[in-house]
Amino acid sequence: MLLLVALAAASPDDEVARAAARKVVLDEGLDAFGGLAAESDARAAAALGDCAKGGEWAEALLAAACARDLGSLQPTASLRLGGALTAGTADPVNAAGDRTDEAFGARVGLRGEVQSGPMVARVHGSLGLDAAPGLVPTAVLPEAWIGYDSGSHWLGFGQQSRWLGPGQHGTLVLSDNATPPWMVNGGLEGHLPGVLGKAGRFRAELGVGVLQEPREDVTLPGLLMMDVRWMPHPVFELGISRLSIFGGEGRPAVDLGQLLVPSEPHVYDDPDKELPDQNELAALSFRGNLPLHRWFGGPLGHLSGWWEYGGEDMIVRQIGTVDYPALAGVANLYGGELAVGPVVATAEYARLMDDSFRWYVGHRVYHDGFTQNGLVTGHFGGPDSETATASVAVWGNGWRARALGASVRRVAVVDTQSGTVATLRHEESQLRGSVGADVLVGGYWLNAGYTAVAYTNKDFIGGNDPLEHRVVLAIAASPELLKR
Repeated sequence: MLLLVALAAASPDDEVARAAARKVVLDEGLDAFGGLAAESDARAAAALGDCAKGGEWAEALLAAACARDLGSLQPTASLRLGGALTAGTADPVNAAGDRTDEAFGARVGLRGEVQSGPMVARVHGSLGLDAAPGLVPTAVLPEAWIGYDSGSHWLGFGQQSRWLGPGQHGTLVLSDNATPPWMVNGGLEGHLPGVLGKAGRFRAELGVGVLQEPREDVTLPGLLMMDVRWMPHPVFELGISRLSIFGGEGRPAVDLGQLLVPSEPHVYDDPDKELPDQNELAALSFRGNLPLHRWFGGPLGHLSGWWEYGGEDMIVRQIGTVDYPALAGVANLYGGELAVGPVVATAEYARLMDDSFRWYVGHRVYHDGFTQNGLVTGHFGGPDSETATASVAVWGNGWRARALGASVRRVAVVDTQSGTVATLRHEESQLRGSVGADVLVGGYWLNAGYTAVAYTNKDFIGGNDPLEHRVVLAIAASPELLKR
């Protein structure tokens, strides 16, 4: 399945099988975390337990993940091929770093998996050409991972597009907006043993890697990822996520204790920037879900709400004489979703503006901050932004239609001195709208989408008010056609 579905609707869960699995999890109040737009198809299949629960979409597009036999060492492989054509200059978001904002583009892609018991290797990527007017080759690799994955425990190495947080159109800490970092990562998910299992479901993951894309500040800085989630009951979920940039070429080694617990987050009296330093990003998230279909039946689906509260920096506060790290540079993301019958409607609002701290960028050492090739690793709105998004999807037998609208406001901060914020004269605003359709026909998945973006003061240039468009046509084969 090609990642280019995300270009049409600018939505992180537009890989249809995962969206179908997520809807079932929330409708039925299953004992599984609601954020199924995360690492891989394996997570969605594990959440469903039985892929038949997800209907035709999940059975067709998650077939390889659902058919895994952890008890057999007999190697199995599946391969799903696809292709897509794009036309237009509207920039994509939440597309794993794909910057196909040229006039015309073509992609060939694959999603493959080789498995032997719990050992697995996965790859998901595409190669293509963009024309603007010359031909420019491009490659996108949302996933290339190898390791041990039992569904409840995993340890491996590679790239994996991630989605930390409950948001559906954006998330504060880590999303699939930019190229995913290379990491060694491991984690576990499930219930504690024995009577402790009554405490609910837990998920914890730790990853260490690098931001590998070219930078203008520090080359190859290290990246630490921590993510912990707790679901005391299927109707309520709590999460804590953190990213930390450290080290890099030419930088001194960071103290391990400070890396794990940044009790002294700021470096003073270091004009030459020779001392170790870290750039911090963290968020708390809350999601509540009422599984209306499970409780009342009929056409009712689910009613969900979520809130993500994040900080772009760490400060030190005190309880008595005890120092402890706390969030600063606050941002908030709020959202809600209602599913009734075949219709799922979602609304979301995010504000990432603060008078003292720049979200994602502007650190004293790591000026490029949490970016890869100029794209932020978190919310697509970017630094100093305010975003409101609404979408609706209608599900049918083997098809889905969807529409999305978004408003994005951006401010260009130049500097902050003694509490005074200096900005460029003009703000940038966007009005984004898209429509799309997905159809499953005879083992083939067809997608068509159209996006329009109306800018005011694009790139913070007064009077630069273009209207840009993008059309996407895609086709992909289900894994059953190429499985052995």
